[in-house]
Amino acid sequence: MNKISWYLKLARLDRPVGIFLLLWPTLWALLLASDGNLKIFDLFIFLAGVILTRSAGCVINDIFDRNIDFNVQRTSLRPLAQDKISLKGAVIFFIILGILSLSLLLVLEPYAVKVVFLCSALLLIYPLTKRVFVIPQFFLALAFSSSILVVYAHTQQSFPLQAWILFFANFCWVIAFDTIYAMADYQDDLKIKIYSSPKFFKKYTIPIILLCYALFFLVLSLLIEKQEIFFFNLFFGFYVMLMVKKYLYNKDIQSEGYIKLFKLNNHLGMIITILFIYEYLM
Repeated sequence: MNKISWYLKLARLDRPVGIFLLLWPTLWALLLASDGNLKIFDLFIFLAGVILTRSAGCVINDIFDRNIDFNVQRTSLRPLAQDKISLKGAVIFFIILGILSLSLLLVLEPYAVKVVFLCSALLLIYPLTKRVFVIPQFFLALAFSSSILVVYAHTQQSFPLQAWILFFANFCWVIAFDTIYAMADYQDDLKIKIYSSPKFFKKYTIPIILLCYALFFLVLSLLIEKQEIFFFNLFFGFYVMLMVKKYLYNKDIQSEGYIKLFKLNNHLGMIITILFIYEYLM
């Protein structure tokens, strides 16, 4: 594997699921904030922003976790953990991604620029929260939902109730799927001084995940006006919860199973995006 490939792997560009999980709520916000009159230029800018900021977030996460990742089976093959990339090289790469991300501010509304700087702090703080805060997924959910506020700040220069409803719905969704993701590392996390929601919730982890999914679908339904889509969303949410419950209560589930379930949230986000598009097309 050449050097460029290792840098792409460092930014997780070989695993785009995280990009899509950040992109879907951004698209929801763009559709809702513009009342379906989505501008292609805004779509391009926010797509680029999602890719760059998620990549930068992965790099800074691996920089902070470089002495931890090799002790966790799932992360032991990451470039910094294997010394395939130097710390200096990773820092320079992060700075380049940061500069490219900041360059997008030139085309955003001034109000949105202020929000971006606040959201950037979450990007830098999250990797450290795993060491000091018992539920670091809380900060990841804030970071993953912050793009919604940036969209509204850019398109409406305000945060209407609609924005906060979408923010809370997405916050619950991120807590749910990232807690599932953290369950894959549960046994390794017990051996090292890293906090996670499964370590904190313990036997209540699965009920908390199901509660978060329930809140996600219920709150999201408040943003759906057409009756047929509203009821489909509730029915679909009930079906998803049944499948998640069946999957998580399987005693034979392994680490790879949790990762597979986590990745299925990408399909969930895509389906909800189609529902929003259908509502505005109709």
